[in-house]
Amino acid sequence: MSTSKAFQWKKDLAQKIQKNRRALWDWQASVASKAPPPFYCSVDLRDSGYKIVPVDSNLYPAGFNNICPDDLRTAPAVIRSQIAAMASRMNRDLPSRILILPESHTSNAYYLENLYYLLLVLREAGFESELGWYGPIPEGFSSPLRLRSATDKELVARPIEIDSNGLLKAGDFKPDWILLNNDFSGGYPKPLDAVVQPIIPSHVLGWHSRKKSEHFIHYNHLAGEFASIVGIDPWSIQIETHEVSPVDFNEDLGTDKVAEITEKVLTRMQSEFSARGISRRPIVFVKNNAGTYGMGVMVVHSADEIRKMNRRTKNKMSVGKNRMAIQSVVVQEGVPTATLVQRLAAEPVIYLVGSELIGGFLRTNTERGVEDNLNSQGMVFKKLCMSDLKRPSDIDDDFEAGDEHSDQSEPVLELVYGSIARLSALASGKELAQHLRSG
Repeated sequence: MSTSKAFQWKKDLAQKIQKNRRALWDWQASVASKAPPPFYCSVDLRDSGYKIVPVDSNLYPAGFNNICPDDLRTAPAVIRSQIAAMASRMNRDLPSRILILPESHTSNAYYLENLYYLLLVLREAGFESELGWYGPIPEGFSSPLRLRSATDKELVARPIEIDSNGLLKAGDFKPDWILLNNDFSGGYPKPLDAVVQPIIPSHVLGWHSRKKSEHFIHYNHLAGEFASIVGIDPWSIQIETHEVSPVDFNEDLGTDKVAEITEKVLTRMQSEFSARGISRRPIVFVKNNAGTYGMGVMVVHSADEIRKMNRRTKNKMSVGKNRMAIQSVVVQEGVPTATLVQRLAAEPVIYLVGSELIGGFLRTNTERGVEDNLNSQGMVFKKLCMSDLKRPSDIDDDFEAGDEHSDQSEPVLELVYGSIARLSALASGKELAQHLRSG
């Protein structure tokens, strides 16, 4: 699809969203009242020019250092409003002290940069905020831990303690609430079950128990309802996703099932492409069903690539973050990206607090193409301001349609990308509600 046609498609979609905004607002409010979205999340989007979908959702997002400075200035008001709304739902007073419980990284300087900006926006929102530390103190450090970010900013993290009454504190800092920035992919943090203060987002939805397949079940259902309200083909915002479990590629456990589903998905995609005049070879992504950092992901063009995996690929698809064994995967419709920045494949990553957009960035990759996983070695980040979504030509000369389609009075990308990202946030709320009920 040409660049101009792709932008016109998004423009038509934006107009339909705008036309049905009141009905969408009422519907989203109804969904959120039953299953509120998490405190915050980030959503990776893929825009192929004929389909826009989320391909990943992170409930404990890093990357606040990559958010546009203009958006960081407006984020505190959104954060304070969201915390006030959460306090009201829980029949609690507005907290005054918030402890961030981060990943136990000492050497990832860019992650530490993220923590600096997360602390900054919380403090500017009017909350006294500090960093905690979960787990043992690393070799070479003492308590409190003094850490240095990528731009040499100093951060102080204090090991947490949980007393017999379930009160969590970090040194002499006694928080009213705990904000998690840790997905606990290494295992369930059982000690946090005893904590009496609110933990947001809940630790029960870390990658120790969460599955991407569950997220996309909820997302696709909501996307279908959204499409019905707006009056569009649901295929354009849904993404076919199937779980295969158990798997162990090194032992050839589940391999035949993965290949079988891959073949079926590719066949259905080819049929859909032919019906819509899309001249592209279909692909699927086989992904670790739990975890981040783009680990345990492969791009597949035919089922034979699964059946004939070499030892190196099997090893790659056998372990995820923190060297945790991959026991479940999703076979997911592959959506190439039509977004280019300086001729590099790119994808938008949108940050939300509740269901409100607060910023984002463009992930590009110097070593990958439009059909590849961009969350991998070679990735580079470009700040994406919410104002840029109103003026797509301001992002980059190669991004989207160019000046002839820029219309400052019509925030096409904000409406389209924002709407899809909100659907993903609402789906995460449904995930969280389901896990809390089952727990």
